[in-house]
Amino acid sequence: MPASEESDEKRAPSVEMQSTPDSESPAPPSSTTPLRTPAVTVPTCIQQGLGRRTAALAIEEGTYEGTHAYLVVLPHQTDASLVQAYVVDASCVDADPTGKGKLLLTHAYARP
Repeated sequence: MPASEESDEKRAPSVEMQSTPDSESPAPPSSTTPLRTPAVTVPTCIQQGLGRRTAALAIEEGTYEGTHAYLVVLPHQTDASLVQAYVVDASCVDADPTGKGKLLLTHAYARP
């Protein structure tokens, strides 16, 4: 056996290590609870228009058929593979914040 092969066999295994320079901090560890998200705040009159007190998964303000509205996404009431989307007239937010917003549309969608 050649001398170079002998010395390779006697060497301890090496492990490559990388370090982060002092000027850079490592990325924070990923969350161990990926489903934990901050609560989404739904205006009271919009919540009243939904007729449900379930915590919203998402909310977005926009326009629906020319009407200022909120799109609110909630878990489906009976099928965990679905979400329920609601579009509620937003005029109640300024006119009657504790009243009940007018429901304009609702539809179930498959969860992504």
